[in-house]
Amino acid sequence: MRAFSKAPTPLLSGLTLAALTLLCPAVTHASGYRFGTQSAAAEGTANANGAEAADASTLFANSAGLLRLQRGWHVSSVLDVVDPKLRFVDAGSYLNGPNGSGLMPRTLSQPGATENPADKAYVPHLYAAYKASDSLAYGIGMFVPWGAKLDYSDQWGGRYNIRHVELKSIALNPTIAYKATEDLSVSGGLVFQYMEGKIERAVPYGTAYALGLLAAARQAAASGAQAYALQLQQQAAQVFGNAAFDGAVKVEGKDWGVGFNLALLWEPVKDQTRIGVTYRSSVGQALKGSGDWTQPSTLPAQVLAAITAAPYDGLGKLDHNDSGAQVRVRTPESLSLQVYQRVTPTVAVMADATWMKQSRLEQLRIDFDSSTPDSISPEHWKDTLRLALGANWQLTNELMLRAGVANERSPVPAHTRSPVLPDSHRTWATLGANWKFNGSTSVDLALGQIKLKDAAMDITDNAEGETPCNCSNATVRGNYTAKANFIGLQLNHKF
Repeated sequence: MRAFSKAPTPLLSGLTLAALTLLCPAVTHASGYRFGTQSAAAEGTANANGAEAADASTLFANSAGLLRLQRGWHVSSVLDVVDPKLRFVDAGSYLNGPNGSGLMPRTLSQPGATENPADKAYVPHLYAAYKASDSLAYGIGMFVPWGAKLDYSDQWGGRYNIRHVELKSIALNPTIAYKATEDLSVSGGLVFQYMEGKIERAVPYGTAYALGLLAAARQAAASGAQAYALQLQQQAAQVFGNAAFDGAVKVEGKDWGVGFNLALLWEPVKDQTRIGVTYRSSVGQALKGSGDWTQPSTLPAQVLAAITAAPYDGLGKLDHNDSGAQVRVRTPESLSLQVYQRVTPTVAVMADATWMKQSRLEQLRIDFDSSTPDSISPEHWKDTLRLALGANWQLTNELMLRAGVANERSPVPAHTRSPVLPDSHRTWATLGANWKFNGSTSVDLALGQIKLKDAAMDITDNAEGETPCNCSNATVRGNYTAKANFIGLQLNHKF
């Protein structure tokens, strides 16, 4: 922070990471910041059944499949229960002093300290479709595309990166499907996407306090008061990284955005072979809201004045005052190739390959309406490919069994993995069932587990050396282990 001089500003990367958390993910349910599934029928096959088109929830995976439904109204309501097990074991996180300050690193957490920041989530989705004729169908989906919630303890070793993050989102997707030829259906729709989120993190105001004490120590030494200078230096070492001088910042934002979806479903062999393609566009949004700062009462008045001063006050350049804030984001587009093949009268196999342009996320920038500088977080994400294989077995006229496996790559490079999004490669294993009560009503049940590859973290909030540095200079070191168990329940009804 620049509290008393032109020393580097330890502004918060958590604010730059705030941008990420305003859209970031179900940490253990899907790669990147995507919520992993929008249908219990799909969950039973690890999302391999995009070309199956068995109920109204096909609107998400392949909306051209709406034309495979019977004439009339169809409704599918879904509830996903996700129970993530995310554990972080600290390897010795610490706070670095600003370059040239002479402050020695301050330990923030002892090796072996643990955090369990994830909690159970309940996520609903709803679909309604109407097949008007053999060649025309339309519908609307209301589903959750992105979502996450992480709560770390107040004094954990990464508190200067994140303490709390929460994302809520909903998408409305009106869609129309048309049968172009006897064996080809096409579809398109609009996506109206709402997002709101918030992040809270600690602010190391002890750094500003320490820099002021060091400046006073230099003045004392220059005047010959060596003993007093030493006393001030010792006091600076004590307040630097001291939680008693921590403040906090909370950033909130929300916005609507518009995108579109396209799909086709080709059936070269009737009731046996289907091939589908689905495209979902990126959605651009400017999450606008507020940045609220809190300073501790333990700070001396002159330090507080420097922290809250605007540049024109002549006291400093932090301007840590409540103001508006926004971050511009663009969610990644996706392209899916889907195959359905009936191999016997009672057994079908399915596959899905989904590519996502996650490389859109190269950098995140959060802009405050005050004179506080923009906060920048390098991300350098990579495009991802998800491969899924599933099968259905019609055991009786009423009961169908499902199973699926999937492998999903993470877009997050190891060197930019952060406690805001501790993502890694994952595998899915799922089981499911569909029970038909009668010709109009059925229920889907899915059970599964997602296992993430163990992930090491060693990241310093220094904007990759960019200067001036709006960063805390805190290093988070440790290892994450993660898995998620989930249950999906879906009720389907034809009117």
